[in-house]
Amino acid sequence: MSEPVKFSINGHSLPFVGAQGGTESGQVFEGGYDVNSFAHSLTIVGPEKGQWNIKKMTIDYKSEGIEPYSVTFGEAMLDETNEVNIWKDPPLPVFDV
Repeated sequence: MSEPVKFSINGHSLPFVGAQGGTESGQVFEGGYDVNSFAHSLTIVGPEKGQWNIKKMTIDYKSEGIEPYSVTFGEAMLDETNEVNIWKDPPLPVFDV
């Protein structure tokens, strides 16, 4: 990677921490971040140069007070001009009546 993979939360662009893997063809990138704030908007930011053709993204959300959940997103193309929204509300609680 020539630059860190970044995300944007509430308009602030930040690099992931604990990054592993890469963004080249066939590679898998993993990274995390402890946000400590409510996400009004949450996006993956494209690279400053070139583009990423993403086959699939799986995001694991671990929020205080709710069970962790995962969301899988399909294909996306990212470059310096666009971002992909990755915020999904947690699933509604399920219970028997």
